[in-house]
Amino acid sequence: MKNTRISIQESFVQGKVDQDHCEDTIVETADFVAIVDGVTSKSAFRYQGQTTGKIASKLVAEVLKSCPSRATILEFISLVNKRFARFYQEVDFPYDRQSQGLQAVAVIYSRFQNEVWQIGDAQVNIDHKLHLNPKKSDLVLSDFRSLVLTSSDDTPEISKPDPGRQLILPWILKATQFANQADSEWGYAILNGDPIPESLLRVYGVDLRLGGGFIALASDGYPALKEPFLEDAESDLKRVLKNDPMCYKQYRSTKGLVAGNQSFDDRSFISFKIEKLS
Repeated sequence: MKNTRISIQESFVQGKVDQDHCEDTIVETADFVAIVDGVTSKSAFRYQGQTTGKIASKLVAEVLKSCPSRATILEFISLVNKRFARFYQEVDFPYDRQSQGLQAVAVIYSRFQNEVWQIGDAQVNIDHKLHLNPKKSDLVLSDFRSLVLTSSDDTPEISKPDPGRQLILPWILKATQFANQADSEWGYAILNGDPIPESLLRVYGVDLRLGGGFIALASDGYPALKEPFLEDAESDLKRVLKNDPMCYKQYRSTKGLVAGNQSFDDRSFISFKIEKLS
């Protein structure tokens, strides 16, 4: 939208292990603000020391930084797909691309379109209204992992192997067959080099009347972003890590905290105001 500017309020990114291995990326330009969350790598592949999640996150961010300001969500996705295709042309990738290739989700604000684009399961809070977009398969597998850990004879601990994670991992990989498939109830949107049906994309207009236009974006390394403030997001996460570090009771997930790590997943957060110019 013309005659507006983006005013960043808070920004934070933290890897679950450390910053070098973090697969989340924050993008800030005059025209776009985004959280890009590279999907956790499921293979031993490394390119220049980087996982597929790290590579995907960086490539999506690279595309966004050079993206035309007037681009639509579909035009942006097309540019990402071309960049991923170039990567595969230049780099030998010996694994199955569908299940173990470059994959990322993103939430993006476009200033020109005055829209928030939700591609996958990263989260959005617009003027104190939360928008989630979880994968149905992840919800089912999180519940199954909870069942496995709850019924285990051994008390789950972050220092022990996670039998629930081990059982669901093959199904996490199998579920990638539904990536960008609108004709299945298990279909979900993800940036992986393939076209994404519009029905799987979520686009939210931002109402700038009456002082509106306060937006927070976050990866799924945070619990539900009920309030658009970093302090609240960090507080909620600390509560989970203290009360349910394995993430199978109150906060069910496909993975929990591992001993030595700072959290169960990389996390990133950014909040900003859309200000009208006189």
